[in-house]
Amino acid sequence: MKRLIAGPHAIAGAIDAHPGQITLLLLAEGLHPKTKKSLVQSANRHNIPIQIAAREVLDDMGETLNHQGALAIAGDFPFVDINAILSRAARQTAPVLVLLDQVQDPGNLGAIVRSAHALGAAGLLITRDHSATMTPAAVRASVGASERIPIARITNLSQTITTLKKAGYHVYGACGEATTALHQIDWRGPVALVLGNEQNGLRRLTRENSDILFSIPMQHQFDSLNVSVAAAICLYEIQRTRTALG
Repeated sequence: MKRLIAGPHAIAGAIDAHPGQITLLLLAEGLHPKTKKSLVQSANRHNIPIQIAAREVLDDMGETLNHQGALAIAGDFPFVDINAILSRAARQTAPVLVLLDQVQDPGNLGAIVRSAHALGAAGLLITRDHSATMTPAAVRASVGASERIPIARITNLSQTITTLKKAGYHVYGACGEATTALHQIDWRGPVALVLGNEQNGLRRLTRENSDILFSIPMQHQFDSLNVSVAAAICLYEIQRTRTALG
């Protein structure tokens, strides 16, 4: 099944990481010369066909996507399996994996992917049911990061957590009601960071199977943050703590 990749940054990331998946690069007439030159050079390096078309053609193809004058037609999103993620993560001394428990908004998913890649996570595992997947909107929101960090879809999050524990991971779940604060966690060693649904948070079994539940301290009687913001805060705190410890 073919998919659309929208926006220059997302397309550049896809060409860089998975050039064999791109079957056509479609550029709008009047695209900024610098952007056009960069994309054309990347496509030519990998013998990817290029077509110049009126912006209205891209609007029709991309429908609601904010393509910014560039669309690419590609194969299915290159999901990996959990074993591939664990194998890659094993190359790191203290890998961080991000697990998403039924996050439903594609924009949130893409933003989390972006933060995970920028802040050094080794991979993401996202639930299949009642969850966003790597739609064109999610890929665009990741600004190219979705092509650079391995992402797996999982059927049973509780079983996945058990697998990660057996592999030596400590599993920490973000939960607004938790009494342990983010800064009180020992983030050393392999870490699995679990984030929940935008409305309901972590499911009961996810909470029960986590080693520790923690919350992000907040002021002014706020009790929750957008899940993508929470992800960025948690990932930064992990990185900051580890850097401070040397």
